[in-house]
Amino acid sequence: MSSASPVTLSTRLSRAVRLRCPACGERGVVAGWLHLATRCPACGLRPDRGEPDHFLGGYVISLAASELVAATLWVVLLVASWPDPSWTLMQWSAAGLMIAVPVALYPVTRLAFLAIDLTAQPHRPGDYGTDEPTFR
Repeated sequence: MSSASPVTLSTRLSRAVRLRCPACGERGVVAGWLHLATRCPACGLRPDRGEPDHFLGGYVISLAASELVAATLWVVLLVASWPDPSWTLMQWSAAGLMIAVPVALYPVTRLAFLAIDLTAQPHRPGDYGTDEPTFR
């Protein structure tokens, strides 16, 4: 194992937001907007960590972000249009955001969950393509 100091959760989340590998910080972990690479090209980390249901953590983060964005917009529209709010506009804009936000944030939420998971459960056998990961 590397003798470098442990990577903090904030560093890993920062890497995830920039669409970099939460473990090593290198690019290439996102293969397409709705598809992650099978392994990080730099450190070999598997984004699913060998678990078929690992995407559920990203799903929960995506759902929470979508709800937060839709609720915030709903309150902003309500306050901005008071005393005669457009309930139809508020309803349809919230529904549209609940569809658009998860698609827009997909790789970020998947990598954010990976960052949280790596912090909670550091290196496990089989996470990397080699016996020892290389970190920066």
